[in-house]
Amino acid sequence: MERRLSKKDLMELYGLDRVTIEDWRRNRGLKMIEVSTHSKYITEKGLLVWDNSLKGSAPIKRLINQSVSE
Repeated sequence: MERRLSKKDLMELYGLDRVTIEDWRRNRGLKMIEVSTHSKYITEKGLLVWDNSLKGSAPIKRLINQSVSE
């Protein structure tokens, strides 16, 4: 089973707060799977696809954790 990343995991990976992650979800196309109203996740593969799709758009902090890579 592929590793799932929660909002908390994304906050740590990118060094950002929850508000920014929510902004990405609402306005930048970050697709998270909703398990419940308070639990959402994205797979590592899904995150890489999304992150790579942003190349060339407005600058954002890229992954800072080496465990998430192609």
